Amino acid sequence: MRGMALAADQLLDGLRLHFGHDHFRAGQREVVEAVRDGRDAMVVMPTGGGKSLCYQLPAVLSEAPTVVVSPLIALMKDQIDALLQLGVEAAALHSNLDAAEQRRIERAYRGGTLRLLYVAPERLVRADLRAMLAERRPARIVVDEAHCISEWGHDFRPDYLRIGEVAAALAPIQLVACTATATAEVRSDVAQRLGLREPFEAVHGFARPNLHLAAERVRDEKAKLERIEQLVDPGDGHTIVYAGTRARAAILATRLQARHPTMLYHAELSAEERTLAQERFATGAVRVAVTTSAFGMGVDIATVRQVIHAGLPLSLEEYYQQAGRAGRDGLPASCVVVHASADRRLPEFFIETAHPDAATVGAVHRSLLEEGYDPGAWRRVISRDPLVRALPDRAGDAVRELLRDAGVIQGGVALPEAAQRLRDVNARVARHRRAAEARFQRFMDYLAGRQCRHLDVVRYFGEEAAAVECGDRCDVCTGAGAAVTGPLLDATPVRQALSAAARLRGRVGLVKLARVLVGSQSRDLAGASSIPTFGALRGWREADVAELLRRLADAGALRVAGVPYPTVDITPQGVEAMRGDRVLEIADPRPGRRPAATSGRSGADTEELDPGAQAVFERLRRWRSEVSRERDLPAYIIFPNSTLAEIARRRPSTPDELREVPGVGEKKLALYAGEVLGVVASLAEAP
Repeated sequence: MRGMALAADQLLDGLRLHFGHDHFRAGQREVVEAVRDGRDAMVVMPTGGGKSLCYQLPAVLSEAPTVVVSPLIALMKDQIDALLQLGVEAAALHSNLDAAEQRRIERAYRGGTLRLLYVAPERLVRADLRAMLAERRPARIVVDEAHCISEWGHDFRPDYLRIGEVAAALAPIQLVACTATATAEVRSDVAQRLGLREPFEAVHGFARPNLHLAAERVRDEKAKLERIEQLVDPGDGHTIVYAGTRARAAILATRLQARHPTMLYHAELSAEERTLAQERFATGAVRVAVTTSAFGMGVDIATVRQVIHAGLPLSLEEYYQQAGRAGRDGLPASCVVVHASADRRLPEFFIETAHPDAATVGAVHRSLLEEGYDPGAWRRVISRDPLVRALPDRAGDAVRELLRDAGVIQGGVALPEAAQRLRDVNARVARHRRAAEARFQRFMDYLAGRQCRHLDVVRYFGEEAAAVECGDRCDVCTGAGAAVTGPLLDATPVRQALSAAARLRGRVGLVKLARVLVGSQSRDLAGASSIPTFGALRGWREADVAELLRRLADAGALRVAGVPYPTVDITPQGVEAMRGDRVLEIADPRPGRRPAATSGRSGADTEELDPGAQAVFERLRRWRSEVSRERDLPAYIIFPNSTLAEIARRRPSTPDELREVPGVGEKKLALYAGEVLGVVASLAEAP
């Protein structure tokens, strides 16, 4: 016991001396001890969770160097700069270095002065580097972003597959796999491919209570851009806006530049431009980064106060890796996805492009046979098979990569007799496509917000769910995800829409279901014209019916699922609402609709308030501003103006009366009833 205590003290002394911390974060000490003791390890901690220290501290305390395999130069640079500032000798070998600098680093490694050497996976497998590692054996190989080795992960990279081969040549050698995003299936695959020996496994830190998680669905692209303009507020920190495409990023950057120092970042920037952009962001010269997914890995800015998604990631893994860049200093930060129904088309296109069908694979193979060789890029292939003449360059290059991996293309030439290999390629692609579709649908389920978002994330990654303490740190738990901000529909159109979905259960998509309800005469709806609710919403615009269906999906009454052609199905909650056993508060999706004069309901229009109600409304707004500052929550998440206006009209005096106000609900009643009723009562008692 005394020896163990002494070792623990040495670790804490090393933590203080080399990294300036007085204590380990939750979950770190156990990993550090396992790595120090020579055990293979699987470390899964989210962005900002402190996984780098789990191998950096043992590296500093080891006699032999540690080799870290990392996928991006930016990621290496960020970690090395931080280590050098701490006085830890670290360096990286990559393609941006000139020959003299590479030789200097190699001499330092051989001379034993480097504690950590970072290399890319393609560099690791080169003969010269393997010879250097054999000459001076490292204490361990750390595989950062280890999910890249798994075919079932969200960011599979073939170069990672050869890491196990290098480790086997150095056997026995300690292996440490680190990643921010890995489900149980991916962890198992990583362990098998790397050949980890009874690894110590740590899955920790996915509960990030300082982050406020939210999702907002808007009607269209125009509404999305307007909403993001309203949301972006870096304050004294930074905001990252992930835009999905370069075109959308450019539009957003131009709009936001008028209010905030903003930069545009995407994959087409040169290495020098990327470095300069990251440095300007880090120093605060710009406060807002509008970017594609190219921005993030290697960017360690502690004061990111907002991460806003204007495009949909391909998976919950990808989303949480990007969202996790917020609040790395432990202070409150917000992560919001603002999305429209059309947004799913882009990720579905990416999935389809990366996972071509058998006919496309065969046609590309025939094209290369006709060409006589592989010219290096699909756009250079002249003799294209008729089936793939219109195939985008991205898709053609993806197929060629698959054919090279399978050995169908060897030495720049396509093999003519490769039927079995082609069958193997197609079977593998089909498996990967199903997995990619399932990951994307799982992310869409997250957006639907059926349970606490923090709990949803923690359960997905396999961490102990009991660690979650959300309170008011997600829109689902505060009730904001279902806030009613306009006049409500009566039950009839809601039940008619649900009835149509029930009768056509899973046979049509959302747009076709909307056509059924408006009574469209489209030929492709002939089979649905006989159901009782065909044309039930005749007179509505088709776009408004589609929006109604999306709102019913948001409320949990409908489920839209399936990739690439999602269909609509009714849920058990929807069945209850259809039968009248459950009341759904669905705002009328028709633009410009106002409540009937006798309904007692209103939107955010406060012009109709009498002087007394107006005074209550203004006092409620001041109260909401105070709560917003104290809890670091956007004001609209507490209560929208429409709800405050309705409270001011009704002036409830009991919790039961407050419960009847649209937009309150049980969760907000529990959080705010006492304060709201106190505000109303104070004005009622005023002389």
